[in-house]
Amino acid sequence: MLLNIILANSYSLIAQKQDRPNVIFVMPDDISHSSFSYYKDNAPRTPNIDLLGDESVRLTDFHVSPSCSPTRGALLTGRPSDVVGVWHTINGRNMMRADEITMADIFKANGYATGLFFKWHLGDNYPFRPKDRGFDYVAWIQGGGTGQQPDYWGNTNNEAHMWINDTLVEMTDEDDGIEGAFTTNFFMNRAMDFMEDNIEKNKPFFAYIPLGTAHAPHVLPPDAREGVSAKTGTIENIDKNMGRLIKFLDDKGIADNTILIFTTDNGAGGYLRGGKGSNYDGGTRVPCFVRWEVGNLGGKGKGRDVTPLTAHIDWLPTFMDVLDLKDVENRPEKLKIRGRSFKPFLDDDPTNDPLAYKNRAVVINDMWTEFPEKYKKLSVKKDDWNGDVIEHKWRLVRTSATSDWELYDVLTDLKQENNIISNPAYNGVVAELKEEYEKWFQLVEERASEYTRIIIGNKAEPKTTLHAHDFHGTVIWHQDDVKKGAPGSGFIAVELDKSGTYNFDLRRWPKEIEDKSTLTSGDENGKALNIASARIKIWNGDTIYVDEKKDANGGQDGVQFTIQNLPKGPAFIQTWFYNEAGEMEGAVYYNYVEHVNQ
Repeated sequence: MLLNIILANSYSLIAQKQDRPNVIFVMPDDISHSSFSYYKDNAPRTPNIDLLGDESVRLTDFHVSPSCSPTRGALLTGRPSDVVGVWHTINGRNMMRADEITMADIFKANGYATGLFFKWHLGDNYPFRPKDRGFDYVAWIQGGGTGQQPDYWGNTNNEAHMWINDTLVEMTDEDDGIEGAFTTNFFMNRAMDFMEDNIEKNKPFFAYIPLGTAHAPHVLPPDAREGVSAKTGTIENIDKNMGRLIKFLDDKGIADNTILIFTTDNGAGGYLRGGKGSNYDGGTRVPCFVRWEVGNLGGKGKGRDVTPLTAHIDWLPTFMDVLDLKDVENRPEKLKIRGRSFKPFLDDDPTNDPLAYKNRAVVINDMWTEFPEKYKKLSVKKDDWNGDVIEHKWRLVRTSATSDWELYDVLTDLKQENNIISNPAYNGVVAELKEEYEKWFQLVEERASEYTRIIIGNKAEPKTTLHAHDFHGTVIWHQDDVKKGAPGSGFIAVELDKSGTYNFDLRRWPKEIEDKSTLTSGDENGKALNIASARIKIWNGDTIYVDEKKDANGGQDGVQFTIQNLPKGPAFIQTWFYNEAGEMEGAVYYNYVEHVNQ
């Protein structure tokens, strides 16, 4: 049994450094149960994922956040997403606070090689980039998906440029057994390069593979079978890549002693109520397969279900428990891991299942606001046990401060159609779950007023690009917004690493297409804009450091400002473009910043 393996004597496999299991965590985007033929007969064809499901321990009540960045923030820290500063996917509220300790930090501190492949979505600038958060090898796109505003200009899943350890690489058709070039193929190839390198070094690895597919916009992969939609083709391409990964592990002889996890990053409805963004089960409940044959977790003919409530915040403490990973020294109390290890539930012995875990509740929230709002889109999940039997699976729901509370027993009401909040028999349950929410919100409030600040002028990122995607107050999230000249302005919270002079280059188009664009041009790139002037304002509190306006030359790429005597420390930066009538015209979608050494 798992516990016997983990707690065995010094001759145990996992006690021997050279034989510590590798860990691979695969997490596609924006799909869930109904995307896989394992769960649905007329779903996309996913034979490799289906086989993995058959051979895995299946967490049947596993929950994530209802959208992209919050799931990632919670998963990587073992702490609720709102508590780590991530309660949105844009507007600077997707940046995980710089002092948070990540899963990669802990794996790295315990001797593992760490790699990130494809979608990060927790901040594109220092100190929020994956290489700043414990990852040795980074192959990624910026923003939250291909074609989003911070991404390399013009990227799609069929044609793209990606960053590999700070080197820009153009995606090509590789000899990988799948026809054509596609982002999922590319990043899985990089992941296998990383794995092979560390196999040769006899070093255990943690490969985090949060795929950006199948997030919209969907394009038909070159390998898609005839007649399928772009999304179906994308899902089936993911499945082919999972088949390649599984074969790679077999061919390298490391499959049995590799912990392979497959899950998704938010619910997508299907047979459950709600979908992405929902605070019902359809927004948060996703498949989760775990295979590790040496650890007695699955294998051929050994698949089984684990039914207790589990969540994204539980994976980090579970890895630490199962693999005997040491935490960082002197972890501050304010960064306490809030998830719980579900290791005791992974064996067949119910007598070792801790009451503290059985009695815990999980609060999941997805506010998409500038600051946290109490009672906004919340759910509280809790199992109700009678000895070793789960008798109820409660879900308390509320949409806003002005909406009514709702209570469901998802164990007997899978689609959450029967709101039983008014039944006095459940008053105690409701009171308990409300109290759990109140305690959770106290944790959120402790740092709710803080801004996550991009650090500019630091040697770790001497040239910084500030993106409209990160504006507080205005939604500009996709390159289509740039093409159509969507108007808007918002401030960006920064930290000036050094006092002195900074250069700012305010642009409509990114530098990667400066040879075929100007400040006002449109043509094949999009709508032409009548930009006549630009403005920059920098301040902190009541102190305004600069509020300057300049005429623009439409034939140039941008408007440059050189600002002297900026003080070291926190600040806010806001920029505008105006037309000849003095009205806001488009937006400063790209602001290139550099400290001037003196």
